[in-house]
Amino acid sequence: MFVATNSLGRIFAGLWKQGLLKRNKEGKTAASTVSDWLRGNYNEYIGILKTQLKHSEAAIQVAALKLLMQAVVHEGENMSKSSGSYEFPNSLYLSILELILDGSEASDHLLRTLADSYLNLYDDLRYYFYRDVAKIASPDYDPFKSGKSGARTKSLVEEAESFVRNTFAVMGMIKVVPTAKEYTAFWVNAVSPTGDENSVSNAAAHRKAFSEAWVAFLRQPLTAEIYKQVLLSMHRRIIPHMVDATGLMDFLSTAYDAGGSISLLALNGLFTLIDQYNLNYPQFYEKLYALFDRNLLHVKYRARFFRLFELFLGSSHLPAYLVAAFIKRIARLAISATPSGAVTAIPVIYNLLKAHPSCMVLIHRMPGYEGEESVDAESDPYLADEADPAKCNALSSSLWELETLQHHYYPNIATLANIFSEPFHKPKFQLEDFLDHTYSTFFDGDTARTPKKAPALAVQPPTALLRTGDAISDFLVL
Repeated sequence: MFVATNSLGRIFAGLWKQGLLKRNKEGKTAASTVSDWLRGNYNEYIGILKTQLKHSEAAIQVAALKLLMQAVVHEGENMSKSSGSYEFPNSLYLSILELILDGSEASDHLLRTLADSYLNLYDDLRYYFYRDVAKIASPDYDPFKSGKSGARTKSLVEEAESFVRNTFAVMGMIKVVPTAKEYTAFWVNAVSPTGDENSVSNAAAHRKAFSEAWVAFLRQPLTAEIYKQVLLSMHRRIIPHMVDATGLMDFLSTAYDAGGSISLLALNGLFTLIDQYNLNYPQFYEKLYALFDRNLLHVKYRARFFRLFELFLGSSHLPAYLVAAFIKRIARLAISATPSGAVTAIPVIYNLLKAHPSCMVLIHRMPGYEGEESVDAESDPYLADEADPAKCNALSSSLWELETLQHHYYPNIATLANIFSEPFHKPKFQLEDFLDHTYSTFFDGDTARTPKKAPALAVQPPTALLRTGDAISDFLVL
């Protein structure tokens, strides 16, 4: 099969170069009859290659893609020479992309080849890829009006799932971002494109195509896993290269309101919009406070969250009641957290108290301190179930939870918590030193430590094989 299609590809390439496949506008002549016949066979050949894109074997899919991309070159060169200006055969290219992106049969090898061998190397292919993704993802797009042949074989839901999965995979493999001032690497290069604002060589046009593709893609019904992957890379790979990043506000706001790990991952992108694009997000801190539930210190995104959290509460202009509410909530969570969660919470609390001295009253009310009326667990006015940090009475409470942590079963946690019983003369903790601890790192650290003296054992070493009085010794008397 491969040998036959490859041979046909070389034949049709020769026919394109001779000009025998271009449409004849001179009326019905012998030459036009031959040209129409050849073009009909060429279209049938293209249809066979498109069918092979759905083949079960990845090698055949990749071979078909390479032959189809050669056809894109030949058609583009013919169109450009005929018009005298740069032309791209997007009708053929769009149909190829649609079969790949909508196809549940598309293999990882096929998607990787599309990205690495074409989109990462050629600016025109990447530019039209983004434009076509935006077109396919638009709600009013009709694939059958674009020239897609054959009856629909899958439901719209199945096609949407395949499109989301395959498109995200390809877009994630594209390493080239639209930062260049001009683009000159073209797959179809018979005639150099002009430099106007809609040209394939124009930097602004590339950024616009990139932006429209991502905005259209994010409107699709994303799976939970892809949703998380998009949010993980949003602030690095998408927002900096958008024409208007504020177009992502609705997507990020919806993600932040979703709760759970989705909200944690949305924070990075949302903070970028707030910090760099002046996004005004109402009740930001109230919703941030709601993220501090009993699952927070157990999720795998904990380290990422606390890196951002330190930025959010770094301003000295925040009201004392708000900072106190976060301190109190973190302390309450720490007493039921794993050692890795507690060892993160203690430095966070210490740094917040150092940055906001008005909250030191929470320390002064701890049991055992003098000068303030102590507040213990029984008399604590803090309302743990109150969603509004302004109404939870945190500033009237104490950090009795830290005294509890000073008696933690894991000695390292107890030692770390004892810092709150000392004067606050030490500098802020470097939070990075505490974010990536796990049971494994604790175990490795404890087993690697050389004890200063041998631990006391309540075992009396034996002086003989058998001791007098043992039941078995009576049977072995000679």
